[in-house]
Amino acid sequence: MNKENLCQTIIEQARHFGASLAGIADLKALRKSPSHKLGGPFAWPPEAQAVLVLALLHPQTEPELDWWGVEMGTAGNKKLHTISIQLKQWLHEELKINSWVLPYQPEKNGIFLKDAAVLAGLGTIGANNLLLVPEAGPKLRLRALMLNVKLKVPRATPFSPCQGCSKPCWQACPRQAFQSGSYALRRCQMQMHDDEARAKAASLPGQSRALITYCRACEFACPLGRPGNQQSGKART
Repeated sequence: MNKENLCQTIIEQARHFGASLAGIADLKALRKSPSHKLGGPFAWPPEAQAVLVLALLHPQTEPELDWWGVEMGTAGNKKLHTISIQLKQWLHEELKINSWVLPYQPEKNGIFLKDAAVLAGLGTIGANNLLLVPEAGPKLRLRALMLNVKLKVPRATPFSPCQGCSKPCWQACPRQAFQSGSYALRRCQMQMHDDEARAKAASLPGQSRALITYCRACEFACPLGRPGNQQSGKART
């Protein structure tokens, strides 16, 4: 099997196990991505050469996928972790490829998943500082595995969904995190702290703590992914 066919076979198996989307990025290119130039150093396996990025769609009709406070953080993250474990076993047994399931957090020796997803051809970083894919806009979550094989990664199709958009995501933000014309992390973090405090206040003595429902206003305001609003551009699947 040549490297291009191998890449497609792995992606198709990821979809078979339950990933909504999947793509593969070259690790050398990922090291040069904007976030990884600023972060690190990362103690990744020295034999790793590629990153398999998995995406699970989190539609507005299934908010429970993103409620924080259950096993593995959220139900969506638990599902992605399960898919990752299944892929790790399949890669070893069927293709003799070694892989490493990465933690979600970069500071725990993971990767910056949005950068990896862009390099894997899944989408682009939008005006709301989130990964945007044609199928669902920003309503998705990511996990990844590293592989010890170098693969021929197809070139991503150009995708510019924010061009000409009125940016309703900016107006929807309750903390006005985009008022300067770019994303202000500090303002977003203030909203997250409020969301956590609200959940804590709702918890009752003797019961498990209330789940945290983090703000997704900018996600839900994005027109991309709604019926009739998918823009041109095709993510790698």
